[in-house]
Amino acid sequence: MPEIWIPLGLICFFLFLHIIRPYVKKLKVIDGLAWLPLLAFLSIIALIPAYGFRPETVPLLLYSMVLAVITFFKHINGDIKFRSFRKRKFAFVLLPLTLLVAAGGTAFYFTPQKNLSLSTQGVHTLEADDYQIRIYVNENDRMPPRRPLLVILPPEIDSLPVIDETAGALRDLGFTVLAFAGNGRINPMKTMRLVSAFVSGNSTSAANRKGRAFEEKRKDDLRFILAWMEQNPAIDGTVQLFNLASRDAVFFMGYDAGGSALVLSESYFPLTAGIKVRGLVAVESPLWSLYAEEVNLIPEIPVNASWFQSVKIGIYGWYLEIKPKKITGVAGIPALSRPALFLVSDRSREPMNRGTAQKLRSEKRPGRYKALHECFASAKGQAVLVSADGAGPLDYSDFPLRYPIVTTILRGRSTPVWNAAAWNSMAWNTVVWKTMAPYHTAAIVANFAESVFIADGEEPVPLVRVSLPAGIQREIKK
Repeated sequence: MPEIWIPLGLICFFLFLHIIRPYVKKLKVIDGLAWLPLLAFLSIIALIPAYGFRPETVPLLLYSMVLAVITFFKHINGDIKFRSFRKRKFAFVLLPLTLLVAAGGTAFYFTPQKNLSLSTQGVHTLEADDYQIRIYVNENDRMPPRRPLLVILPPEIDSLPVIDETAGALRDLGFTVLAFAGNGRINPMKTMRLVSAFVSGNSTSAANRKGRAFEEKRKDDLRFILAWMEQNPAIDGTVQLFNLASRDAVFFMGYDAGGSALVLSESYFPLTAGIKVRGLVAVESPLWSLYAEEVNLIPEIPVNASWFQSVKIGIYGWYLEIKPKKITGVAGIPALSRPALFLVSDRSREPMNRGTAQKLRSEKRPGRYKALHECFASAKGQAVLVSADGAGPLDYSDFPLRYPIVTTILRGRSTPVWNAAAWNSMAWNTVVWKTMAPYHTAAIVANFAESVFIADGEEPVPLVRVSLPAGIQREIKK
């Protein structure tokens, strides 16, 4: 998306002219230059309809807003302050120029280098009820019914676009991929609730309830897609779904709350619907519904209590009822019977996420991955826990391609080695190594599916056999 560099360059030039105006005699007399920060601010806002919300432009947006506000207050204080310039040495311009270079450099450096439009080649797009469905097929495959079907519940944020490259990579490794999401625009309030759940869902009951609501919604999505698949619908009015993939080799892959819905539904919601589900893939699934709230015991008022004691106990009981509850541990761990793959950040290796029940009681709160580790340990069937060195919570999708600044901030705890060759050969390697993340994710999922087929005594055709990327840690429970 380097074409965005042109408007970004103009915006930085506007701000540069505003900053140096007090030091250039010919520019001092041009009053209109004072309003260039406002023009820059509005220009960044105008980029959203064309390019969507770009987080790398936020520092530049805030910087231009501050300069615009300063200009506005100068203007309302009268013409004298608006048009007069205090005598300063040129050294005073270094700070605002440094801030401009930092804000502008961030916008340029973290601009995605690829076209971010959704792929269309080999993709069937259709709508059913309030859902958009995208099916990735290999148009050169002469026997598509033998291909395993991988159904993806995409992340809550940005949904289908952030798994487009990953889905394409999975198709190239032998899957027919079905990705679906509800129609609708990104809701800022929904995003805030999701962030709150991820940050505090394992510590406070209020945030945990928000996370549980997302998991319940994803269960409804899962019910819809199973009912839709059971009908074996026609794709583009010509070929039916199970003429493009095998009914007897279906895998489900869910991100965040979607992965939680798969794990939580497996114990009581039969994932059959006339198809054979061979395995589940949960990516950074928080499993909020497994965290237990503390129980505040409301004291009873003794029969012979005085009026003062009654009021005191009543007020204390009312306080316990409205007091924010904390999360004390995990409970109700399901025993997964189907093969399951858990993909997580390398931060899941931190000790607080693996503490024993005795240690957990001495901690202020359970770790973010505590429920997931308990679920993995309780699985009855084949289970695999995979974490990649340096992988953050968003690195098993297209987020590193579409929003590199976000995945750089939310990185893993160790040095990334997924793409060591690119890391050693590229000058601006802070972001470049992650461009391979969708393909490495596809390799991990394909390797898991292959192991499921082999465990069942079947030949993993037509999956492409690939080795796991470097820097992968696996725990296998058979």
